[in-house]
Amino acid sequence: MNDLHKIQEIERYLDGEMTAPEKEAFESLLRRDPALQREVTSHEAFLSQLRAHGSRQDLRSRMNAIHPKAITPAQTVPTPVVPLTSRRRTWYSVAAAASIALITSMATMAIMQRSAKNSYTDKYEDVRRVLNNIQRSQNAIIRDINSKNTGPANPGTYGGTCFAISRNGYMVTNYHVIAGADSIYLQNNKGEAFKAVSVFEDVSSDLAVLRVSDSNFRSAPLPYTLKMQPSRLGQEVFSMGYPRDEIVFGMGYISAQTGFNGDTLAYQVSIPVKPGNSGAPLLDMNGELIGIITGRQSTSEGIAFAVKSGHLKRLLEELPKEKFNRKDLKQKNQLSGLPRVEQARRVEEFVYMVKVYN
Repeated sequence: MNDLHKIQEIERYLDGEMTAPEKEAFESLLRRDPALQREVTSHEAFLSQLRAHGSRQDLRSRMNAIHPKAITPAQTVPTPVVPLTSRRRTWYSVAAAASIALITSMATMAIMQRSAKNSYTDKYEDVRRVLNNIQRSQNAIIRDINSKNTGPANPGTYGGTCFAISRNGYMVTNYHVIAGADSIYLQNNKGEAFKAVSVFEDVSSDLAVLRVSDSNFRSAPLPYTLKMQPSRLGQEVFSMGYPRDEIVFGMGYISAQTGFNGDTLAYQVSIPVKPGNSGAPLLDMNGELIGIITGRQSTSEGIAFAVKSGHLKRLLEELPKEKFNRKDLKQKNQLSGLPRVEQARRVEEFVYMVKVYN
């Protein structure tokens, strides 16, 4: 859009003149375009200054209108001369009353705007898990004792889910899960822990690529493949993640081709997700990877969002070829035609709990 049209659209958005579809499309564009976000913020501040200047001019006009009435005697009825001190006191009283009324009105508007903003932003929330307030289960502690590979004894700050994208220790999770991490540990379904580092982050898609620090780490061949074609509306899907100390299976279907506020990079999925499911893989009934769980809609139960696999493919293409083997996700799909229980059993080995220490 040209500059004039852009300003007109920004003003329509800030003044609440857009229709619901227009607003959703504009806010989706805002999330993808940081420069446009800055322009909206700057224009909003500029309009606020104009409104404040207009309010001051209006107040000055009203004061000028009040001033003659406050200090000029009426001509039809004789009025005793008011001492200068009293006239000043009257003027100060009127000015103070008008100022208080203006400040109260502006404060009320600010509170209403903040409330409206909060009621909008709380509709989307990520699903990472806060670990430092969660007591670990007895089974998890026993696994730590019996395991040769153990992470730190304390549970960590945040938790989420990741899954393997190669045999040599490359994993994918959400950026918001590992943002600001001092150290990262991954734990498999056997309770074994592995130290990991973040090697690539894409804030715009909320994805991050992790790598297990142990250069000798190897896993079995991946049983799933990366699906390139878009999934259809109503397609049955399943996911596996760590909202608890053990892996949890969830099943649902694609309910919309776009994510939150019409985000074309994501699906809307009717599937149960809880804190800890951030970064979990989303697979179709053939065992093909179609997305990554990123968050949910807080005002509706069972509505989640997942970044599409096509965006993950573009992200993986930016990794160094000498380190990341792209052939791992192009192997023959080992899950097609298997019963759901068997699919879940095979996928479980490649899904890890993420523990973040800040």
